Amino acid sequence: MKYAPMALLAAIVSIPAWACAQDFEALVIGNVDRNGSNFYMLSLRGDLGHGAADGIGGTERNAVGGLRFRFDAAMTTYDTNYNNVPGTGTGRTYRALLSYGIPVSDMTTLTLTGGISHRTVDVRPVTLNSPDDTSDTGEFVSVELEYSPVGAGTFQALAEHDGVAADYLSATYLFDLSSNLRLGPTVNHVSEGDYSRKAVGLSAVYFVGDQFEIKATAAGAEQQVGGNKPVDVDYFELQLRTVF
Repeated sequence: MKYAPMALLAAIVSIPAWACAQDFEALVIGNVDRNGSNFYMLSLRGDLGHGAADGIGGTERNAVGGLRFRFDAAMTTYDTNYNNVPGTGTGRTYRALLSYGIPVSDMTTLTLTGGISHRTVDVRPVTLNSPDDTSDTGEFVSVELEYSPVGAGTFQALAEHDGVAADYLSATYLFDLSSNLRLGPTVNHVSEGDYSRKAVGLSAVYFVGDQFEIKATAAGAEQQVGGNKPVDVDYFELQLRTVF
C-alpha cells in the first residue's frame, strides 16, 4: 500500500473538477469533549453521474441514490503526559472513497461506501516513553441506512470500519418539529484496540432553505482504555452542511 498516499493526493487535486458535478455537498464537523479532546473533519461529496440520483431536498440528508465520490480530511488532538511532561497527541486521517446509494423503497435508502484511509499520529514534545510517530494506510468500509416515512421524521443508522483508525456505530431518530427543525435522540459507540467510548445524546437539525443545514449534538459519553476506570467525556458537536 505504499502508493496509497499518492492516490489520496491525486484525489485531492481532482476535487475542483468534481465540485462542478450536480449535488455536490460539503460538511464541516467540530467536536469538543470535557476531557480536552478535539475532533475536526471536512467531508466533500458529489455525484459521479452513474445510477439514479435523487435530488437532496429539505427532507433528506444523506439519502442520495447512485454513484458518488467522497473525500474526508480529519484531525484529532488530545492531551498527553508522558514522563510527566504535558504534551499533545495529533492524529490526521485522509480518505478517498466511493459510495453507492441504493433506493430500497420510496422511504428507505441503503448507502454502501468503500475506499482507502491514510492516518498519521504523533505526540509532541517527544519524551523517553512517548510513542513513535506512525503512518498507516488501510481499508475503509461503511453501511448507512436512512428511513424517512412521510410526516414521521427520519431514522439513520451507520456502521463504519476503518482499518487504520476506529470502528464506529451510531443510530439517530429525528422527529419533525416543523418544516425547518428536527430533534431527536442519538446513540453511538467508538472502538479502537483497547479504547472504547459510548455516548447517548440529543441532536437538533435546523434547515436554512434547501441548501444549508446546521446540526448540533450534546451527548453524555464515557470512555475506557483497557481495564482502567471509565472516564466521563461528555461532548458537544456542531456540523454545518451545504449543497451546491
